[in-house]
Amino acid sequence: MKFAVQLYNFRKELNEDFRGALKEISKLGFAGVEFAMNYGQIAPDELAAYMRELGLECAGTMFSREELEDAGSPVYEYARKLNSPAVTISWHCDFGREWESVAEFCRRIGDNAAARGCAFSYHNHWDEFTDAGGMTAMDRILAATDPERVLMEPDVCWLTRGGVDPADFLRRYASRIRQVHMKDSRVPEDKQQLTELGAGIVDLAGVYRAAGRIGVQWLIYEQDVCSDPFRSAEISLKFLKELREQA
Repeated sequence: MKFAVQLYNFRKELNEDFRGALKEISKLGFAGVEFAMNYGQIAPDELAAYMRELGLECAGTMFSREELEDAGSPVYEYARKLNSPAVTISWHCDFGREWESVAEFCRRIGDNAAARGCAFSYHNHWDEFTDAGGMTAMDRILAATDPERVLMEPDVCWLTRGGVDPADFLRRYASRIRQVHMKDSRVPEDKQQLTELGAGIVDLAGVYRAAGRIGVQWLIYEQDVCSDPFRSAEISLKFLKELREQA
């Protein structure tokens, strides 16, 4: 498994100087980065060349639902040129009532992505794990979609907040998972309590073991809230390396 960092951690720095921030991020020691909506207004070919120059791989590409719904959107060109493992969306709604609409949308995006030579993955938060007639909405969405067209990018902190054991979730949906968001929190119900990996209550060791057994490609560190994203990234990468040594 390779370690990556989610660029959402550095949204302020990237907005101020995209190329400069990406260069500094490349020095942290992660094998790759996952993009989150911001591509620096750089053409796909040029961005792919810059990534090669920095020695970084692409661990994922996140886009808006509207962009991916358009089969002719240039975002698919970014995914292909960057050799992204998947194009990814996330969602917020009343999942107990609206899961069928979400499933239908995911089917369309999965078909669009496949037609453009890409894979599609869904990134969860916590509200997907509300009850939807005796099953969680997330389970219903996955049951209603093609496992080869709709993959999962589990966020283990939000799984924990949703009352789901993250390692068990990885094992149940092993064939659909290439990327995993490694996120930790002291109090998962409070986004302000997100912390560096290993400093919270999420069972990251169990996740690491499960991810290794099912053949996950990328473990992607994400910390939505941090005062010094570079320092937090250093701490979290050190923890990931310790998990690797212990495995």
